[in-house]
Amino acid sequence: MNFNYSKQRDNVIENLNLKKKEIEILNLNREIQEQRAINWVLGEVIKSSSNLNSFIELMDIVTDMLMGVMGLDTCTIWVRNKNSFKYYSRSVYNRNAFISRNSSDLPEYFMRVKDIGVFDLNNSDHKFIRGKNVSSILVVPLDNFKNKTRIGVIIAEHNSKEYFTQSKIDFFYALAVQIAIASENVKLFEEERKKSEDAIRAKNELIIENINCASVIQNSLLPDISFIKNYTDDAFVIWKPRDIVGGDIYWFIPQENGFYIAVMDCTGHGVSGAFMTIAVNQILNQIFKEYETGSSAEILNRLNNAFKDTFYKFNNSEHFHAGLDIGICFVNKTLRKITYSGAHMSLFHMNNGDLKEIRGINRSIGYNMKPRRNKKSKEFIDVEIDYLPGDALYMTTDGFIDQNGDKNIYPFGVDNFINALKDANRLPFQKQRNELLGTLIKYMGSEEQRDDITLFAIKLE
Repeated sequence: MNFNYSKQRDNVIENLNLKKKEIEILNLNREIQEQRAINWVLGEVIKSSSNLNSFIELMDIVTDMLMGVMGLDTCTIWVRNKNSFKYYSRSVYNRNAFISRNSSDLPEYFMRVKDIGVFDLNNSDHKFIRGKNVSSILVVPLDNFKNKTRIGVIIAEHNSKEYFTQSKIDFFYALAVQIAIASENVKLFEEERKKSEDAIRAKNELIIENINCASVIQNSLLPDISFIKNYTDDAFVIWKPRDIVGGDIYWFIPQENGFYIAVMDCTGHGVSGAFMTIAVNQILNQIFKEYETGSSAEILNRLNNAFKDTFYKFNNSEHFHAGLDIGICFVNKTLRKITYSGAHMSLFHMNNGDLKEIRGINRSIGYNMKPRRNKKSKEFIDVEIDYLPGDALYMTTDGFIDQNGDKNIYPFGVDNFINALKDANRLPFQKQRNELLGTLIKYMGSEEQRDDITLFAIKLE
């Protein structure tokens, strides 16, 4: 009997020891899993802090990891922001939403806490607590290790008592070090970025200032509409560089028995296009100084030769391609005749409501391209047209016609342009400008302007 009792007692003790070992193994596995999770969070924080450009992005990620991996009820990271605080928080009580706000609810004594520790909930001031039924609160100081100043605190909340074990406390200490380092690094990065942005802004302002000066110069080349009206019944122009300056220009020279008008679309946009317009304007003026007059086709041939001499004679670069499209016409007021010649540009003649398109040849000025074998370059030709008082002439660069819209990916097109001219012709001449411009703007919608736009119109007398 005693033997059986002794054996039963030994079995009970052995079973208890086995249960104890099982519990120890389970606790050990739990600690290992917890440590792995802790190490993973620290690794991810280090990785994230080295790749992010702003502190708020880091806080978003850190609070999300702490809530998910550590199983907190609420996690709030307070950081001193000048004379107040800014907190970054998540809580199960607001569906884990990330919150970033300025606040003064944090008791000042938290900024004087020397070491990491569990907070005594019997303290009277609890306004800083974000959760409900809080049983455990861990307060983790955030210190700037360079100048040994307090920059904030981490406050972790949980509804279980004695939740914050020593391993969790050690983890939060390591996390606080990493957050403090990341805070300093991001601050330095943002300071450097601000310096770079300020430097770039200053350079951009200087560039814009110079471009505005270039715009004044380019505008000085354009003939004044009031001057043109001295030689015509009426005139208007739509001149809209895509940038502040551009590669489009219009031109007017009076003669004894009439006048020349031209519209040009030079290679490039912006500053490069503007420089080209200045050069072409100078070349045209020089041609008229030397020859005084000539047919429209003769002027284009002279312009083509002078352009190539200027830009290609001593330039052998294979990557340099410069030229222009142009339409030029001489209006002989004595004979009431128009002589037109165009290079990739059309003249639109409105006569008693009837609109005719006089096309230029399929060739540009410049562009040092060799003609195909056994094929000569097309010669510029003159087209003569009679006109009556009240007729109107329109010339436009391809910027108007090629402009696409926000609801229509296709260009405005020649057909729409012709219809727009016909619709505008029902209005007094001066109102046509706003009508045509409004039609284009409506078609564009929110789409950006893709090219320089010029439309030059005159009413003949």
